[in-house]
Amino acid sequence: MRLSETKGIVFVADPGDYAGGAVTGECISVKDCSHVTFICQFGDVTGNSVLTVKSGAADGTQTTSETFYYRNGGADMLSTGADVYAAETGATTLTLTAATYNDRCLILEVPVAELTDGQPFITLALTAVANPLEFSCVAILSDMRYIADSPPTAIA
Repeated sequence: MRLSETKGIVFVADPGDYAGGAVTGECISVKDCSHVTFICQFGDVTGNSVLTVKSGAADGTQTTSETFYYRNGGADMLSTGADVYAAETGATTLTLTAATYNDRCLILEVPVAELTDGQPFITLALTAVANPLEFSCVAILSDMRYIADSPPTAIA
């Protein structure tokens, strides 16, 4: 079966240099899935930023910092070992340091059953950082309730 027929695929943050500004990703409705995986790519990163996954009861609300599980790529992208990820760690916030995340891929896992009850919308957010912050992110929604040629939208 094809990935696009069994998973929801949501563009969370366009590829670009966020130039020291905060990043607020696309708000995602998780009512029709049981798991969300964020695939984040970092290019040049200078300074520190803090990443959170926040839930809310309505589109665009960011009420509660939720627990997520993350794994960082083992080497710079396109290098040997880039697809070997560190052991999974749980957190509600993650400080993104240039020394650790520059030119790396970061995988975040969010089990929907662990989200705060009554808050079926999630948003990935990064605090402002010094220039540059080259970043992009895609979310994969798994265990969709409605499998079809074209899964329903999850963009709130």
